[in-house]
Parts: sequence; structure tokens; C-alpha cells
Amino acid sequence: MVEKLQQWAAQRGYRVAWGSRKVVESVRKEIADRRANLELNGRFFEGELTALIGEGRDDAGRTVVVVAKPRPAHTVGFDFEGEVFDALLPPTYFRYRAVFEDVRVDLEANGLPGARVGHLVAPLKAIAGRLGLVSYGRNNISYAPGLGSYFQLCGYLTDADLPVLEEAERVVKPLLPECEGCSACLSMCPTGAITEERMLLRAERCLTFANENPGDWPEWVDPRVHNCLLGCLECQRVCPANPELPIEHTGLRFSANETRLLLSDDAVVHGNVETGIRAKLAWLGQTYSVPVLGRNLRALRGAAEPARQKL
Repeated sequence: MVEKLQQWAAQRGYRVAWGSRKVVESVRKEIADRRANLELNGRFFEGELTALIGEGRDDAGRTVVVVAKPRPAHTVGFDFEGEVFDALLPPTYFRYRAVFEDVRVDLEANGLPGARVGHLVAPLKAIAGRLGLVSYGRNNISYAPGLGSYFQLCGYLTDADLPVLEEAERVVKPLLPECEGCSACLSMCPTGAITEERMLLRAERCLTFANENPGDWPEWVDPRVHNCLLGCLECQRVCPANPELPIEHTGLRFSANETRLLLSDDAVVHGNVETGIRAKLAWLGQTYSVPVLGRNLRALRGAAEPARQKL
């Protein structure tokens, strides 16, 4: 079974690791303890982590399998009265949830044939680190061998007969060696979320946290720093441990009328969106981003304007 799983991953360019479900319980406890010790910002914890440290919701088995699937960044077009503006989505933002099921179906059919495979809702980055699948960069982003940080982690539970090591027997990968003496990400971080004082990212100061949550921009967000429609790529694109970022176009374009509606925030004010917009967002896997898209698009367009004027 191990050879079959490893062959499945290698044929697709994936990286894979597995271990006891005890790893999940251990990681959940560690995160809860960090929150209790006030190491994690309350707003960030409630918004991003609470759902991941509860009890597991799938009983497919006692073995955890984590897959690192390489992902490119993607662009989405917006028609500004005849001029198309391509906005960038970092790896994982395009069809994020759908990829979990795509990989699960393939894994169950071809990687672990005959076994049950179910979804795992848990802090996958921390679990992947415990399983030795990834290392951490100074920017607190995970890196997999040969992929850099441009991948999506997918987690599963299975009843497959896979030999597992106890957590104490595993060799946890340390900080990336490229981080030694390097401060590229610290210097590039537009909001000061990466600091010299500690390795734990100040996630509540991260541009990604700001642009994924609705409301006015915090005072610490400079309007000129926006670089993606959602999320941020500054610390990853400058990182010497990363390959060149692959970028693909989704083939999706919002019409001039759809773009105007998104920019006006009418979709948020009235609690609905036009059928065409909703269908496109559903295909992107971004229906939950309606409350922030107009605001983010205005900021991203404004940040890109100086560079456009020089052309």
C-alpha cells in the first residue's frame, strides 16, 4: 500500500506524508494552548482557527494522510469600460475547496485503492510540519521539497493499512536553511507582520488577514501595497527558496456591468448579486468573498495605477 501511495503521488508531482490521528489531536491542543497563553491574536483566532481545533467531523479511519499539490497563481479579468484589468489570485485561491474533493476522489481510487478516504478539517500546515512533509520559512509559510511554497495542502483520514511512526520517532523539519542570515521576507512584508523578535507570524498584522475580512482598511495598511485581489504574495515572490511563480489565466472575465456592480458594493448592501456574477464566483470558488471584492478591487486597481501610467 505504501509503494502504491508513493507512486501515485510521484506520478502527479505531489508530495505526501501520513501518520497517526494522534498527530491531529496534538496539534489542536498546541494551538489551543497558544491561544490560552495569549500568543495568538483573539480576532485572528476566532476568525481563522476556532473551526479547525474542534473535534474531527469524519470517521473514515485512524490514519492521517496529507498531500501537497502544486498550484500556480491565477488571474481574473475585470472590464473597466473596455479596458481589461487582470487581478492576481495567489496559489490555492482558485477552486480551493473543490481541489480537496478532486484529490480525495483520485486518492481513494488510485492512491489507496480499496480503502476509505474522508476529508480532515484541521490545521493542515501544522500537521504537515509534524509529519515532516514541510518546513517553515521565516514568513511562517510552509515549504515542500521541490515545490517551494506554491502548493495546496489537502488532508484526509483513511482506514488504509499504512505503517505509522509515533510522533516522538519523527524527524520534524526545522526552519528552512535558506532562512539563515536572510531577511528578504522581513524587508518586503508591507505591513510589518514578519519581525525579528519571534518566529510566529503576527497574523493579525498580515495584509492577507486584512483583505479577507470586510470593513474599512486598518490604519496600518498603506493603499499602495495591494498586490493581489485576495491575499498577498510579497514575501513569497522575494523568497530565494521559491521557484519562479507560475501564473495561469482562469479564462474568466467580469463584464463592464458586472465590474461596476462589484465596485459599487451594491451586492453587499442589498444582500444579493446578479446571476452572472454569482455563477462566475461559484466557479472560482469565491462566493464567500463577495463582501470584500469591490473594496479589494478598488485598492488593487489604485495600487497598480502608478505603474500603468509609466507605460
